Formats: sequence, C-alpha cells, structure tokens
Amino acid sequence: MALREFVDARGVAWKAWDVPPWRVFTELRSKGERRVRQTAGYTPERRQNRERRRRTAAPGLERGWVCFECAEEKRRLIPPPPNWDAVTEDELADLCSRASPAPVQH
Repeated sequence: MALREFVDARGVAWKAWDVPPWRVFTELRSKGERRVRQTAGYTPERRQNRERRRRTAAPGLERGWVCFECAEEKRRLIPPPPNWDAVTEDELADLCSRASPAPVQH
C-alpha cells in the first residue's frame, strides 16, 4: 500500500493512498476450542456465520480505489490508475481533481 503527500495548486495539503477491494484474513490461531466454561450455566454464543469478518466490496469498488484526503474532505478515484503512486505531484493533483467526493461516514 502506497501513501503519498502533496500540495495542490490552491495550496491544499493532501494525502493519497490505495484501498484494496478486499482484506486478507489469517487462519484461525488454533483449530481447537479456546473458550473455557467459567460460570455454571454459561454457554458461548453460537454464531451461524463463521466467516462474519469477510465483506465484499460495494458495486463499482471491486478493483479498489485511491483515497484522497485533506482537512476538509475525502475523495475516491475509481478504479486506481496503474502506477498512480509513481506519478509526479502535478499529475497526482490532477488525479485528485478527477476523484469523486467520498460518502461521509458517521
């Protein structure tokens, strides 16, 4: 994952980084049961979905994106251009200007 910092033509300082479309999770630490019954009548939660941590990307984000962030806003460039992390600062500022505003998360 690359992280770049640059200043655009208006003098705004930005950070840019790539966001992969998926996350890789490691195997379980052990195959055995690690929970221990400590209280009489205690039963551990029985979840149906053992892969509950895995999430798929929203439509349009399957190939990832480049996130641009400054103090006032966040933007997404979808899909990430090849070698975006090796372009000049002026080219990076141009990519930022073409990026769409990212949804605000609460």
